[in-house]
Amino acid sequence: MSTALNGSTKTAPSTTFGPRPSTNVPSATQTFEPLAKSVLSHRLLYNVFAYSAAFSLASAVFLAGVDETSLLLRLFRPSTWVNASLTWLVGVLPIIVVRKVFLTPTPEPASSPSKTMTAALAKPTARRWIAVYITSSLLLLSLEFVRIWSKNEDMRLSIFIKSRKHPYYLNGRLIFLVLAQVWLSISFALRDIMLERFVFRWAKALPSSNAPFIPRNLVMLLLTSTLFTLSSLAVYNIAFGLARLALLPLLLRVPLVQSILKPFVGHFIRGPWTLTLPLRHLSLEYQAFMLGLSMLANWEFAESLFDVYIPQPINVASTTADPNVTLVSGITSTNPLYLHFAYAELRDVALDSRPTSASRRTALFSDQKFSPSLWSTLARESLLRLGNDYQTFLRKGAPAPANVLAPAIPTKTAQPPSTPLLRKEIYKAPQQSPISKVLNTFASDSDLLKAAEAVASEVGTRVVEAPIPELFRSASSPPVAAPPPPPTTAATATPQPDFIGTYISRAKAQCQSLVVKYTPPWCQDVVAQWDTWWSRDRMNKVTEKCLPNRDLDALIVEVLAGLVCASLTEDRYGVVQRDIPRILEAFLSFLTALEEHHVEVTKLYVPPTPDEITEGDLKVLREKERTRVEVAKATEAIGIVADALKSGVADIARTFGEKLVAFKFPPRIAKKLQSFVDYA
Repeated sequence: MSTALNGSTKTAPSTTFGPRPSTNVPSATQTFEPLAKSVLSHRLLYNVFAYSAAFSLASAVFLAGVDETSLLLRLFRPSTWVNASLTWLVGVLPIIVVRKVFLTPTPEPASSPSKTMTAALAKPTARRWIAVYITSSLLLLSLEFVRIWSKNEDMRLSIFIKSRKHPYYLNGRLIFLVLAQVWLSISFALRDIMLERFVFRWAKALPSSNAPFIPRNLVMLLLTSTLFTLSSLAVYNIAFGLARLALLPLLLRVPLVQSILKPFVGHFIRGPWTLTLPLRHLSLEYQAFMLGLSMLANWEFAESLFDVYIPQPINVASTTADPNVTLVSGITSTNPLYLHFAYAELRDVALDSRPTSASRRTALFSDQKFSPSLWSTLARESLLRLGNDYQTFLRKGAPAPANVLAPAIPTKTAQPPSTPLLRKEIYKAPQQSPISKVLNTFASDSDLLKAAEAVASEVGTRVVEAPIPELFRSASSPPVAAPPPPPTTAATATPQPDFIGTYISRAKAQCQSLVVKYTPPWCQDVVAQWDTWWSRDRMNKVTEKCLPNRDLDALIVEVLAGLVCASLTEDRYGVVQRDIPRILEAFLSFLTALEEHHVEVTKLYVPPTPDEITEGDLKVLREKERTRVEVAKATEAIGIVADALKSGVADIARTFGEKLVAFKFPPRIAKKLQSFVDYA
């Protein structure tokens, strides 16, 4: 600002004491997430796409069916490359894209397989990617038909059978292959649901030791695919035979359905109708098996690549101008997927002892460019996420209750002051004669009557307000007029019985009784065991439901503990020390709850007694072994967070030692912390 005085211009000196606008840490969508997405896209392109395409080429060479050409000639033949490329484009690429699009970072664990399947199929996204699986399988089958017809191979796979009398009868071999592909694709999709492959899993092993193309892992993958294909086709043959034996004749008895289906499948009701029919068509079974094995092996290899490479930690902050700002903004992301990557990179910075990492930590502690500062933002976000997961653990995985707002109390508006009106006579009334007074007394209520009524009302009030025992309250209460009955409508007066629901329930009960009556006892035992396995709650799954974000919680604990320990020598201004009581209180509170839950879980397993081992009751021993395995898995899930908390508190106690006396803690936290200090 300039001022004109005596023809001269002077400039006012600038000051640094003026108010400054507060600058928050940039959001994760501006700094961290674009860098992470670029790294993930690179992994998807050069690891998942490239290796899965190479496997499709290898499967086209080694799983070529009845081709008698040598492997070397098949490898360099152009048709092999074209077939492998089309197989990858229509059969493998859609599966990878579906896995990427519908991958959810938020786990929703269920306590039993039935609940897992029900929760997954209740989502509309599940129907979409199952439809993609079915479409890819049918496209792969179409490619196989094109390959067969291009080579003029007689596999008897025409759409209609060669008959002049019935030219529209469908070919049974073709229907068998089509339904087999659909069955295998649905089976693989249901397997993915049970394995929870559409939920982000943090990778703990390096790609060099867990990659599917390593010989050991590749052999296991091929063996798993082969066994799964054989078992699925075995169940499919049984279902296909039962459908021909029972379902198709039943449908052909329905008048409208019969007129539609009989011109196409009427010939299926004649001929051999036994379950041994596949044994007379071994070539068809072999072709269905090879098609299914090639498809499922390609899918399993691509899914395994996705499981290994995508969740690996990334390092993107070091490529930016201010790595600390990038990492702190990354932990403010609302997507748990990027939170994992940000905290994993921040953990490396917090635990690394190299000078470069020490200088980054010092800059993080002393950075005051933002309001709140980088450390304040990091501590607040981390403790807030730990607190939310701690509350979820206390609720046993149940969702947070909805906040019910209290109804607003209407405020009374203040009335303006006003002068009271006089209701009495201003002028004195004239004197009445004695005769008129007597007449007015008889014509109106006398003062004596008014006094009597006042006394009676006061006595009645005291009687009502007097304490009455509960036993006599109903007898002494004055009769109250009954409220008028609500108007009855036709719907409420005479409810209509649910004839359809009653009929269906009775039919189900009768069918169950008939099945139980005519089913062998061994078959009933198998069905009972299957039902128990399907619907029984697993203790380890219940624990995992209480700790859905256990891997992320362990990362947060390691980051906070590492930074607190480093702050003793690297924090110049003591900004970290003021948050140490809050951090230790959060750690020890969470650890106490985990230890209490661990004690409850371990009590559920009672080792078999010597008498039970001597008697050799297999049912009791199997039940206890199953309980032991579930308790061990539950302990492992608890240990992911509990071990990180113990290690973090022990490191802080070992680093600060007697300096912790300067902080104030609640009694229960101080008692718990004292045990770590004594041990350190």
